[in-house]
Amino acid sequence: MSWRHSCLAVSVALIALLCGASAPAAAQNNTPGGYPQDNGRLNGSISHEDLEKLNGNHKDVPPDRAKAQAESEALLKTLQVSCTISNAALLVSGTLPAKSGAKQATANVYEVACAEGSGYILETQGSDPPLAISCVHAEDARAQDVAKGAKPGYFCALPENKDVYAYVARLIQSAKNAACTLKDLRWFGRSDSTHTEYSEVVCKEGTGYLLGLAQPGTQGPTTIMSCAEAAERGIKCVLTDAGPVKAPVTLDTLRAALAQNGVSCKIDQLKLIGQEEARRRYVVEYLCADQGASMVAFIPLEGNTAPYEAFDCARAAKSGVNCSLSK
Repeated sequence: MSWRHSCLAVSVALIALLCGASAPAAAQNNTPGGYPQDNGRLNGSISHEDLEKLNGNHKDVPPDRAKAQAESEALLKTLQVSCTISNAALLVSGTLPAKSGAKQATANVYEVACAEGSGYILETQGSDPPLAISCVHAEDARAQDVAKGAKPGYFCALPENKDVYAYVARLIQSAKNAACTLKDLRWFGRSDSTHTEYSEVVCKEGTGYLLGLAQPGTQGPTTIMSCAEAAERGIKCVLTDAGPVKAPVTLDTLRAALAQNGVSCKIDQLKLIGQEEARRRYVVEYLCADQGASMVAFIPLEGNTAPYEAFDCARAAKSGVNCSLSK
């Protein structure tokens, strides 16, 4: 979740938070505790209640891998989900009350394994748009159902998909170079602005993480943030106590800091460039309404004892910071 400026080694991981986008801070949870009220169609998963409503042939579905793969490939194409199918199965088939008003809708539930990584559960709903949920979120939905004492819906069981914990552990090892023997995996929330779904991960080693995955059919990076890093950004993990949560830095925070350091003009434009890795000062470019050229400021916050500094664009360019604001 970070990039580095070529000369200042500036981390801009907080840009999305400062602009009010992305990350679990904006995740839309439906309960104060951090988890949605149910795991039904609201978040794309397939609840036990949905499965119980299926009528028809839903007990013993004859295995036909080739047919299941062909039908799943068509669904994945409709959903714009990138997946090279390595295995597929039809889990259940029947009818459900249609959301569009029709009396009944044909509903088939498939599981697919993907060569690229996490597999998916897919559900058709007659003429209504199909649904998809990753095996990671199918598992955290199942875990939440179990925690509530509810009967879980379908979860991934194909040989390629069934060890979701191992898959998540590999993601953490790759992103954080840290071992994690998963103890728990729970739904945390989603951000509609970035089309990202978040799960909270608990490791037996005592650490915790927030795992962000792009919603099926959208493009976006997989992100992993430790609960300690989340606390630094004002996000509170539910299952792991990572210490006190700090108030997130916002553009208003930076405007106030500029005023405290003698910038008395009306700031017409303000842009966060990033944060220094060594001195941890926030680097911003600002343009005053009554001035023709912008300035670059290095702002220490939160007890940082590094000095506040401000330079014109020519001086800043010598340090590798290029101005971009203009009237």
